[in-house]
Amino acid sequence: MGDPVASLSISEDFATYVSPRFGSRDSTSRPSMVIVIGASDEIRLVTERGAYTGRCLLVSPNVSRSIEVNNATGLYSIQLDPASRLSQYLRRHVPGEKPVVDLSKKAEGFALETSGAALGKPPGDPDIAAASQRVLDALFGDAVAFPATECRVQTVAGCLKARVPVRTDPRSLARLCGISESRLVHLFASVTGVSIREYLLWVKARKAVSMFASGKTLTEVAHATSFSDQAHLSRTFKRYFGLTPSFLSNPRLVRISNSATGCRAEPDCGRHCGHSSFRIADPAKLC
Repeated sequence: MGDPVASLSISEDFATYVSPRFGSRDSTSRPSMVIVIGASDEIRLVTERGAYTGRCLLVSPNVSRSIEVNNATGLYSIQLDPASRLSQYLRRHVPGEKPVVDLSKKAEGFALETSGAALGKPPGDPDIAAASQRVLDALFGDAVAFPATECRVQTVAGCLKARVPVRTDPRSLARLCGISESRLVHLFASVTGVSIREYLLWVKARKAVSMFASGKTLTEVAHATSFSDQAHLSRTFKRYFGLTPSFLSNPRLVRISNSATGCRAEPDCGRHCGHSSFRIADPAKLC
């Protein structure tokens, strides 16, 4: 029998990786919040500030950690888009000094059962994204009442997702948002925890994943997503997903589904920002 097939599902505000059998992995660091769930057993995350063991662990951005498991167990991992509302909620409510938060007790019952059931779904099943949303709702129900992401940040994120430019152009983005370039750069980083440039790399990685699903080669993907070469593409994937492009592009090892629209416009941005004259109907047409 061959190796179990894993799944990677790209949604609007998060990416879900499901592996029926997951072994220990070397140290990696992600620029966004990640929820890691051991489907059938506890997992152990080792960081520079100590080790954390549990069934459901929330990892803060840019925390270098390795995963250790006693026996190969199913892994369910949800990586949040840095510009999403839930990411902003967690950045506000998770103390910065905590690299890892144990959510195991909160996850008991519905969250663990839902993530465990997802392991039984066919690889690449689009229902995995819906399962992840239910898990997030169960873990962070209070986030529903959290204010929407600052509209100018959402406009920049939507613009980059819609166009996937070769490089960022903070000056043009600032004009689009009606503020100075320095103000926008500071605002985006303070709200999301990442720079505009680093967020664009996340967007490019998402696009690359969707291209893998359509059968494109590594060379075609690197060129279409404006990575300088395959080595740059590989480094980005290791940082954002902890996986190599060669692994993700192999349908015998992983199946990919993509339910993201690529851009979510804010119908009445001025209402959220307090600037009645600032209304962006479709960032894709302006950036």
